[in-house]
Amino acid sequence: MDAFDAVIFDYDGTLFDTRDAIVHCLRRAFELCRRPIPLAGTTKDAVKSGLPLEETVIAIDPTMRIDPVALSEMVQVYRRLYFDEGARLLRPFAGATEALRELHRGGTKCVVVSNKGVHAVRRSLDQSGLSAFIDVVFGDATGLPKKPDPAVLTDHILPRFERLEARRVLIVGDTEIDILFARRCGAYACWASYGYGDADSCRGLEPDHEIDRIDALPALIRVQNSPHGSTIAG
Repeated sequence: MDAFDAVIFDYDGTLFDTRDAIVHCLRRAFELCRRPIPLAGTTKDAVKSGLPLEETVIAIDPTMRIDPVALSEMVQVYRRLYFDEGARLLRPFAGATEALRELHRGGTKCVVVSNKGVHAVRRSLDQSGLSAFIDVVFGDATGLPKKPDPAVLTDHILPRFERLEARRVLIVGDTEIDILFARRCGAYACWASYGYGDADSCRGLEPDHEIDRIDALPALIRVQNSPHGSTIAG
């Protein structure tokens, strides 16, 4: 296997524990848009997939697929709620600061790629002090591709770094979308088992690595980038 010059992190369920914020804001958005409020369990199940916001809303209420105006309103309300109310409910996973600091200090490029709105991601990174260790943030914005589209990497991430190749990138995430993203990009996949993804589905995609806590990642990178190279999990 190749050494890793860069690590791409998912945001929800990988760097930040956002489940409570997502569930709260989804249920509030349905309420404010005068739609039946989904059960907390239903929203938690939808979060497991790692889908973009629009597809998550449709997974909760399939009738939204045929009502693009209502879907657009729901997305806008959710994003406003997440920015205003969600921030107090999210936090970085334990060990995230230490892991990012060590990778940054060792010269590994650190990138955050999320299907969440980029402004919300940047704000939480700033507020938590993690921005200092992040080289690039890529989030959901009009006209831009979303995971697992490989154009996120090939067209928007790789060109920002001199001589960076997909085969020297490790993509770390907690859901099937993240593993599929790595596969389609020709990068390596590391499943974050401590996140929200379904264990059977994620392991069924056979990620190259698995970690059960984020602060296990620097050790994996050190071993992989050592002269002998090897694979470790968690």
